[in-house]
Amino acid sequence: MIATIAVLAERAQVRTDGKLDVVGVYNCRYAAELPAKLDVTLALRFDIEPLDYGVHQHIVVHIMDEDGGELVNLRASPIAFESPHAPGLPVAYDLVIPLSIGFPDNGTWTFDVRVNERSVARVPLRVERSGASAVT
Repeated sequence: MIATIAVLAERAQVRTDGKLDVVGVYNCRYAAELPAKLDVTLALRFDIEPLDYGVHQHIVVHIMDEDGGELVNLRASPIAFESPHAPGLPVAYDLVIPLSIGFPDNGTWTFDVRVNERSVARVPLRVERSGASAVT
């Protein structure tokens, strides 16, 4: 599986016609106070390769701090794909993950998306306290 889209957005949805709608992509959020609980939406699109057909794919998102410490990890149910009926037509799998995450402090947090333990996408999110003044 190859991640062709991996973003944080205000909202995302998979339409009934199979299209992925993504609105308001961002990489920084401001909070009035820290720690803060923020609602974020992780939107992912994977292209499925022939070697992936019939194999259980385990998707896990690890949210890491700047030092590589893990804040949380989220595991999706395993999924398997069958070969497409139309030859040459690529198979895509869209995954929209709405999250409510408590961030303890300012910093850049990385959403490391792994499929079968292999990192396929890394999405950064900078979290800052709004109106923070410099300490003297």
